[in-house]
Parts: sequence; C-alpha cells; structure tokens
Amino acid sequence: MISKWIRNVSRAGAAGGLIAGLMLALAPAQAQYIGGDLNLELDQDRSAQFLAGDVTLRGRVGGDISGLAGNVDITADVGGGIQLAAGDIVVRGTVGRDVSLAGANITVLADVTGGADLAGADIQVGGRIGRDLAAGGALIAIDSSASIGGDMDLAGSEIRMSGTAQGRLKGRARTVVIEGTIAGDVELHAENVEIMPGAQIAGELRVRGPNAPVIAEGAQIIGETSYEEAPYSESSNGARYHGPRVSDVSPPVWAVGTAMGIAAFVLGLLACLISPRAVSGITDHFRARPWASGLLGLVLAAFLPILLLAVFVFLAITVIGIPLGIILLFAFPFVMVLAYAFGAVVLGDLIFNRSGNGIGLGMRILSLFLVLAVIGALGVVPVLGLLVASVVFWIGLGAWTLALFNRNPRVVAAERNGEVAV
Repeated sequence: MISKWIRNVSRAGAAGGLIAGLMLALAPAQAQYIGGDLNLELDQDRSAQFLAGDVTLRGRVGGDISGLAGNVDITADVGGGIQLAAGDIVVRGTVGRDVSLAGANITVLADVTGGADLAGADIQVGGRIGRDLAAGGALIAIDSSASIGGDMDLAGSEIRMSGTAQGRLKGRARTVVIEGTIAGDVELHAENVEIMPGAQIAGELRVRGPNAPVIAEGAQIIGETSYEEAPYSESSNGARYHGPRVSDVSPPVWAVGTAMGIAAFVLGLLACLISPRAVSGITDHFRARPWASGLLGLVLAAFLPILLLAVFVFLAITVIGIPLGIILLFAFPFVMVLAYAFGAVVLGDLIFNRSGNGIGLGMRILSLFLVLAVIGALGVVPVLGLLVASVVFWIGLGAWTLALFNRNPRVVAAERNGEVAV
C-alpha cells in the first residue's frame, strides 16, 4: 500500500501544484494562505490551507491543515488531521486525527491521535502515533521516545526501530535494526537484520533474506524465531508479475493514428469551410518563410506545455481565473490537432498549388485528405511515421503562429503592386 502511494507522490510533480491551487480555490469555507514565505500565528476553529514557499505555523487550528510548500515547520495544536506535500516537514504539538506527509525529510515529534502515512527520503518519528504507522523512504528511524499504538508497515533502505509499538511490525529494507519494544509479531524481508541488546519482541520473529538475523545477547524474543533463506529484492514482490497489464487493454498504435488523422481532417475541414481566407494566409506564410515556420513550430512544441502549465497555475491562484484556466486545458488538445491539420494543409498546397496563385476549396479539402492518408500509411513504419507526423505538426504550428501575428505576405505583395489579392 505505501509503495503505491510513494509512486503516486513521485509522479505528481507539477500536477500537484495544479491540484493544490484548484483545491485552494474551491474551498472558500476554509482559511487560505497563499504567498512566498509565510509566518503564521493562528488561533482559529476553521481548517487552514496554504500554497507557499516556506511555511512556519504556530498556535491552534481547530480543523485540518493541508497544503503544498517548499518547507513546512508546524508547532501547533491541531484538532483535525494534517495532509502536506513539501521538501522538509517538521510537525510538533498535537494532532487530533491522521497525518499524511510526503516530502524529502520528514520529522514527526507530535502527539498524533490517529494514524500516520509518511513518504520521503529521511523519516524520523519521535512522538506518539495513536494508531497504525505506514512509512516508506530511504532511512526510517523510530526514536526511543516514539510510541506506536497500532501496527507498523515500513519499507526503505534502512529501518531503525528504537521505540515502542503495541502492534506488529512488517518491514522491507536492506538493513533492519531493532532495539526497541514490539508487542506483536515481527515479519521482515531484509538483507541484514540485527536484534540489539535490550530489544523486546513479544510475538514471533520471521525473517526472509540472504543472511540469517543477528540476535545479540540480552535481546528477548517471546515467540518463535524462524528464518527463510531467500534473495533480497528492492521490489515489493520478487516474483514476476503475470497479471493483466495496461498494454493488454490499451488501443493499438494504428487505432490511435487513425483517430488522430480523422480528428485532424474534421478540424481542418471545419477551418477551411469557416475561414478559407485565414487558411490561405497560413499556407502563404509557410511559402514565404518555410524554415522559420518549421523551427518556430519546434520551439513552440517544446515550450508550449510549460507555458500552459504556468498560466493555469497563475489563473488558479487568482481564483477568478479558474474557469478560463479550465477552458485552456480543454482547448489545448484541439489546438494541437488543428496545428497538425494546418501542417497537412500546407503540404497539400505545396503539392497541388505549385504556382501559389490560390487553390479552390474543393481541391484544398481533397489535398488535406490525401496528405493525412499518406502520413497515416507511413505510420506503419514506426520511426518514419512518427518523424513525418512530428515535422508536419511543427510546420503547421509555426505557420499558424506566423499567420496570427503577421499580415499575409501575398496580400502585402499585391498591395505593393497595386493589385487586389484573393
């Protein structure tokens, strides 16, 4: 369970910022704090949410605390739970419900009534956890001052258990060191296991790994001790997975390419019918500046998603811009497909209108269809098809951008010659 949660957290990346911004905007009943570095002295019954750089919080919060930040330092009496994603997280005081933390360095010194889910690199628990503890990271240290009221599920590179646990311990790590007290069973899959002097295990000790556990004199194990020699693996299951995979239900490549071609043809057809003069402007701009169109499209294709992400985060933070941000997200795929269609229009114009004096609507639509069909046929060759489709997309995106910000070069030339362009 914890390993799946860790993978989900690591994949969050920039998307976590979007979700956090949207959560802040859609929760007007809660106190919201947005800014760079926040130093908060609170005494409130409501919940608190924040989106900031570094956060220092002191005082009392009657509800929950949640947010996204660079570093978070909390010393407070919290009536609800805490859900945070940050770089370094330190929690002191009291927490009335569960704690869910994801970050690089996590330190929990608070008195937590509920359970704790922790995912990070270095994890230190020095307070009281009333229920279960689930933690995944590189180093997991349960200090001698820590008390765990329920079970422990731990996964990491090194686990050091020096505190007291009322339930069982199930752990997976390269190295496990136990010098505390565990009231339940201990089940470990590890490369090296050390039971130190003074350690107390009231239940059974079951170890799987390449090396037998080292049990020091003075350690007390009430139940049976068993060891099974087995190779250690960092994965959660050493056996090969034979269940269903995403690739088993995902559509084949040819189906995706066909759908892309149909969508591009429909959008290109609509553009030719609704605004034929604008489409002609795109083809004219490519004829005038072919290399600039392709290079500009390549650059835009690389930076446009990043720009869209930044704009959406900004709109989400402003709250009133959330509807516009959602519209941008939904419009982005259509814009990309339309740019691909314009690239096909440009190539069709080069083939069927070599003179550049204009082309009829019917011929333009026919050329669009033929170019998309040829690109689809080339898709049978994976590398070649992808390369050709990418170049067509770059050409369409670049020529479209030039047409949006510049006058039609054919119109400019006609005006200079005293003619009328059609």
